[in-house]
Amino acid sequence: MKAAEAFSAPLRQPLPPGVGKDFAGVVNCTMYSGALLLLAFAGLASGYINSDYASRRRCWSRGNNQPARWWNEGERIDRGKYWYECQNGELAPRGCFSNTNERLFVGGKFVQDGYETQCVLGSDGYLKFEFTGCQSSDGKTHSVGETWEDERRMYWFVCRQDGPYVKIDIGGCLTHDKSRRLNLGDSYDLGDYTYKCMKKYNGTIQMCSVGCIHQGVHYSVGQQWPDGDFLYYCKLNGGRCQKACVGCMHEGRQLYDGDRYHKDATVYQCEIRPDRYGHKPVGCVARDEDGRVVDKVIGCRWYSYSKNAKVEQTCELKDNKAVVKTVGCIYRHQGYDTLFLYPGTYTIWNQKLDGTALGVTCQSSADGQPSLDTFEMSELPYKTRGLKYDQPRG
Repeated sequence: MKAAEAFSAPLRQPLPPGVGKDFAGVVNCTMYSGALLLLAFAGLASGYINSDYASRRRCWSRGNNQPARWWNEGERIDRGKYWYECQNGELAPRGCFSNTNERLFVGGKFVQDGYETQCVLGSDGYLKFEFTGCQSSDGKTHSVGETWEDERRMYWFVCRQDGPYVKIDIGGCLTHDKSRRLNLGDSYDLGDYTYKCMKKYNGTIQMCSVGCIHQGVHYSVGQQWPDGDFLYYCKLNGGRCQKACVGCMHEGRQLYDGDRYHKDATVYQCEIRPDRYGHKPVGCVARDEDGRVVDKVIGCRWYSYSKNAKVEQTCELKDNKAVVKTVGCIYRHQGYDTLFLYPGTYTIWNQKLDGTALGVTCQSSADGQPSLDTFEMSELPYKTRGLKYDQPRG
């Protein structure tokens, strides 16, 4: 017999004497009520369990500009620069807010003040920001270690890690032909000059002229060198190097502006001007009455004296040389200037007190110096050879 049949079998038996149908009804009613009570108890227990489970999944926290309270499962809680979700009774980190309050998930990025920032979940389980890149002037973002050039291609930059931050550093300069990059402090040659990529005192970076090159030899600013008839100097002019003539050379000797020397009976002066330079003839080499060498400036006139004569001379410029030119000879009689002759001429003077005539010549002597000579009329044929007759002048 099955358990159900065994349980219900006695109810099918005839009722005991004295027991009517009402008793059976009471018995059936009592069994039904008990079943209802059992179901009600089970419902109450189930509701209690569900309510307890739901309460255990709620989160207690402040957020959304509200004081601490209970948050239901799945609700979103904003706290400062970060936001979370209530999940199984705990705040689960979900993301960050950008500088413009844009909601970002973990891994999201934004750019602020030229730097790229990323919302990350640290190994400790906390949300935080990490700097991950640099922004160039054209709006492109570069990761740590990447390099780029400015729009005019004069400098190049690098995005570097700086502790927990990143920074944009100037790596250096580009050569003038844009063919290669130079690091700060590097130099290279271009034409007659040396250039160096330098960081100046105010922090700016500039390609600076730092030296001159002459016939393959490098010279720093301030150094000088000879080349032919001149002396050159490497100088800075308006921030750029320039090869400038600062002097002259003569027989291995360095001369500067205003210094003089003698060459081929000419007095030369080293002349240095902003727009020109050269060896300028400024005078003649002459001798005074005592035979000493003297300088005579161009245009100057002077006299050379002898016993009965004096010679007027001047210094003139001819073919970029200064030469001594004889203006004329003056015959002196008894201490007085008596007559004047041009060079290369002769005359006959008839005013001597004894009535005899006297010949006078003005010509150059064997050493090239002009001289005045006198002669008797008997010497006229050979004393006047090659000379031109001239009327005597007082």
